Amino acid sequence: MKYLICASLILAGCSSSMTEQQCTDTNWHTRGITDAWSGKYLSYADEYAAQCAEYDSQPDFKQWRKGYLSALHQQCTQEKAVELVANQKTYTGPCLADAEFNKTLNMGAAEAKQKLELQRIETRLKEIQVLKGTAKNKKQQDLDWEEYQLQQELLDIKGTLQIADPEPLNKFLFKKK
Repeated sequence: MKYLICASLILAGCSSSMTEQQCTDTNWHTRGITDAWSGKYLSYADEYAAQCAEYDSQPDFKQWRKGYLSALHQQCTQEKAVELVANQKTYTGPCLADAEFNKTLNMGAAEAKQKLELQRIETRLKEIQVLKGTAKNKKQQDLDWEEYQLQQELLDIKGTLQIADPEPLNKFLFKKK
């Protein structure tokens, strides 16, 4: 079983050890760029530290990180984050190391969650309209109250999402005097 795992790692290119010369002569900035473009995570630097420690050598992590983050910033655009959110895809890739990408991804996820809540409220308000047609006194009052509360939530969410003209569905509750 061990041999099977090792063979698959070698075939996948995951166990490429660095030589002493590579540890001392590598242009770490360029290596960082290459690693970012090949989809390696920021934590991959630990692999280099372990491999080069065998030769009492220390990679230039400052340069590696600089190259890595510059390449990551080029490929991890805000548009990509917005697209991921729009497609409701969970993302766990290396772009999370890019601060702007991560911020956009998180803001987009919060907005998407609010839009789902908006849809839920609007659906329930339509259900209430149907139920009110057959409701008796007490049930009618309960439905009116629930409708009012949902209208308030709807206005809050639309304001947060900056939806133009957040009008309530039931205008008689908000008549101007």
